[in-house]
Amino acid sequence: MFEQLFYKTILSYKAQSKKRKHKQLMSMATLYITVLQLSILFVLCIVLVRATNSSFLRFYEIYTPIFYSILAGIVLFLFNAMYFNGKRMLQIKNKAIKENTKGTDVWKLWMIPIVIFALSFILLKAT
Repeated sequence: MFEQLFYKTILSYKAQSKKRKHKQLMSMATLYITVLQLSILFVLCIVLVRATNSSFLRFYEIYTPIFYSILAGIVLFLFNAMYFNGKRMLQIKNKAIKENTKGTDVWKLWMIPIVIFALSFILLKAT
């Protein structure tokens, strides 16, 4: 799923009027996948914290979840940068060519993580 979204993101940014280099396209797609995975991770963490009645999200200790979120974002970005590079990218590209994958609008792609983050904040407030 993430591989398809990765290549779809590259195609979407490539279809825009502004011409970007391959390196920029790869970094933008890696950033998109990282944000998407981080938003899914937020929802899972909030559900887990609420289910266990943990005190992880106390207001006066807010720096701890922020630190862990930033750390998880850095680790996910580095993992995705290494994963979607070289041979894996060629495999994804060949598979997408066989399936005749088309790019979509960039704003539609970015709405997915935004909606998931909104869901996580709704879950955070609900109790």
